[in-house]
Amino acid sequence: MEPTRRTVSIVGVAVILAVSVPLFAPPVVSFGAVLLFGWLIAQQLVTVHTFQRSVSATTVTVEPSVSTATAGTEVPVTIRVERPSTAARTKTIVTIPLPPAATSLPEDERTLTLDVGSTHATTVIPMSVPTAGRMQIPEPRWELRDAHGLFTESFSRGPSPTVTVDAETPEAIHVGRGGSELSAYGQHPADGTGDGLTPAELREYIGGDPADRIDWKATARLPDTYVREFDPESDREISLVFDHRSQTGTGNGTPQLAYLREVALGIVNNAESVGDPLGFVAVGDDGLTTTIPPSSRQVSYTRIRERLLEAQPTPAGEPTSTVELTHPEASRQLARQLANDETRFGTILRTFADTTTAYIERIEADPLYGAIEYLTSTTANQLTIILTTDRDRTELRETIKAATSGETAVLVFLTPQVLFDNTELTDIEAAYRRYHDFETFRQDLERHNGVVAYEVGPRERLATLLSVGQDGSVTQQAVQRGSHE
Repeated sequence: MEPTRRTVSIVGVAVILAVSVPLFAPPVVSFGAVLLFGWLIAQQLVTVHTFQRSVSATTVTVEPSVSTATAGTEVPVTIRVERPSTAARTKTIVTIPLPPAATSLPEDERTLTLDVGSTHATTVIPMSVPTAGRMQIPEPRWELRDAHGLFTESFSRGPSPTVTVDAETPEAIHVGRGGSELSAYGQHPADGTGDGLTPAELREYIGGDPADRIDWKATARLPDTYVREFDPESDREISLVFDHRSQTGTGNGTPQLAYLREVALGIVNNAESVGDPLGFVAVGDDGLTTTIPPSSRQVSYTRIRERLLEAQPTPAGEPTSTVELTHPEASRQLARQLANDETRFGTILRTFADTTTAYIERIEADPLYGAIEYLTSTTANQLTIILTTDRDRTELRETIKAATSGETAVLVFLTPQVLFDNTELTDIEAAYRRYHDFETFRQDLERHNGVVAYEVGPRERLATLLSVGQDGSVTQQAVQRGSHE
């Protein structure tokens, strides 16, 4: 509890009276000094009791209108302060701080004031966060003032709700092989074979089987048409390798990272629904930015979602600072600690914490290959899922080769660069040839034992490419047979 200027002034008067005792009539002056000091002490004791009673009887409510929102959208937050009339003997000011990433609002628009005698106040503030992540609203800041304006008390107390901010979701996402749509890349049946992701066995084609199940390589080698079955997989240890290097930031409107993230979130949801242990490794331009060991605990799935939602393309080239944080979480904690530090030093350090990418492990060679080496040395997972682009194909081939060592199955989700060029498809035939070349590369990856590769991208843009032939279906079949023509 702190004294106000009024209290300091009264103390000053009392001190003057006390030092004046030798100069004036001692009984009168000394009585005045004692009276003032005694009154202040009595007021202080009363104020302590009043503050305690007011705090215990006052309820502060902070309620976001939704628990999940999309980055950039506005979330109304309702703030209420209520207390009974018996506890309304103090002036109470409640201010709601905003998360560091949220759009700034003037403090007076985030403040509720209950004057002496007032019992309730309500307001609604709009809050918007431009980036994805888990946004926690800090505890409300209180300021209490007694009725005489002699003492004040400040502290933080109350609810601290959390809003999950999702990245903007691509409106029409295609996930498939050779132009054929994969109906549900996140579903995970419990027994039998069918729409899983890991290749299981070949069988002869039966009338009514979907065309996207046909294994064109096996059909080209054998006299009959064959279909590849896929294991639905249950209770297997999975490692998710997520590429968020600078190359994932390119795109015609929506970046490749957004599409890869959407697929990754579906995989996390699927693993959680069946209880598969799931690990996570995130890869930046200079190495590993996040590592989470495989686990089937709820907190682990939540952490992986948070890291996916927070992921942004890392800056390419040399680091902008020679200072290196030993763990990404350190930079997040530093940013939170400096959120309200308005000093020059705090501002500079906060800028550094917000912009510096921290790496758990620096990898000077290909970071994606390094991520697989890290996994093979630290885990014994049965399924590795890699989400990346097709830009560095030579390195990707080596990465897949390393990932298939042992009994590990590998799923690869690729964003073809041709589907994300920042220019319109002015020469659609040339673009189709590039897509045909990608399909050849995708099929080449599947020649490795235990590997299945999928394409990920905007559905409408792919449909435009597939319309180059006589019609979409003819062109699609040609693409599927591409490597055997």
